[in-house]
Amino acid sequence: MAYCSQKNLVIIGAGDFGREVFTWASQAITHGAPWRIKGFLDARKGKLDGFDGYAPILGNSQTYDIDDGDVFIGASGDPKDKLKFYLPIIDKGGHFVNVIHPLASIGKNVQLGTGIVMAPFSCLSCDIKVGNHVAIGAFSSAGHDNVIGDWSQVCGHCSINGGVTLGEKVFLGDHACIIPQITVGDWAYVGAGSVVLRNVEPEHKVFGNPAKVIGRVERI
Repeated sequence: MAYCSQKNLVIIGAGDFGREVFTWASQAITHGAPWRIKGFLDARKGKLDGFDGYAPILGNSQTYDIDDGDVFIGASGDPKDKLKFYLPIIDKGGHFVNVIHPLASIGKNVQLGTGIVMAPFSCLSCDIKVGNHVAIGAFSSAGHDNVIGDWSQVCGHCSINGGVTLGEKVFLGDHACIIPQITVGDWAYVGAGSVVLRNVEPEHKVFGNPAKVIGRVERI
């Protein structure tokens, strides 16, 4: 994978997922990614207390002044938090990069947006379109002809089978399985371990095997 000149990587979010993204970015840097990790943006100033070896918290995304050479990656799992914390940086002209772990697999005819995180052993097979600010967790896979919309979150060990469309701001919990040709609407939430056999309407929350509607997603 070809990389450009070195930049200062700022991670938006210093929570649990932020520490994971820090780790994966560090491993990508070891394999040639063109960054040094500058720090985190998070309003919770003590969020990294008790954890050793991480970059500092620099401030929060609402008040942070972007420096020359800064690039950004988001590390929020909830689509609502992605919008809340990434948009202030986007509105200031911040440039987002993709953090692709060296053990991730990207196949033929895969179109990637910006601000994407791909964890180790995640896999995009072929003829797939992934939107902006999507995160794909460890050991998750997307089959042929998938579409994954902007701001979506795919947690670890998910299986998105061929011909599936995930709308914007979709959340898939760990070990969720979407069978082929299913559409999951915007803002939908699929609970951990669920097996989705039917289309999921926008803003619906589903859970179980087979997945059934258990509520609605509260949008911002």
